[in-house]
Amino acid sequence: MKADSEKIAAAAAAGTSMMTLFSYKVSSEKNRQFREPELLNTLLERLLPQGQKNVPKSTGWLIHYGVGLLFSSVYHQLWAKTKANPTPATGLLLGAVSGLIGAGVWKTVLELHPDPPKIKEKNYYAHLVLAHLVFGFFAGLGYRA
Repeated sequence: MKADSEKIAAAAAAGTSMMTLFSYKVSSEKNRQFREPELLNTLLERLLPQGQKNVPKSTGWLIHYGVGLLFSSVYHQLWAKTKANPTPATGLLLGAVSGLIGAGVWKTVLELHPDPPKIKEKNYYAHLVLAHLVFGFFAGLGYRA
């Protein structure tokens, strides 16, 4: 049987990768900016003084996967301490909750940021909820793999 840390890492990798693929695909199809790693880099670059805006592209990706690891760790705790089984179905439910939390965090960050990127926020928040459904579904699969 896999160690807990391996299950959490597998859930995070599967969930975050599929969520990101979904976001990039929807961004391309709708010609909108829903790509979380790129938005994270934009937020970071706009916090730096002029002339020092050299944030490595990997930074947004690392933050994005780190948050996926955090969510997967919470999912693990819920699956381990309740009667809920780690399945794609419970992952969908947790993904819905995660999406609402994620939208709330992004809303707060964009409101507090001194120079946020210009995005259609309501569309982005709706997208985040859908993207987290994808995350939760595949986190459930990855956890069980």
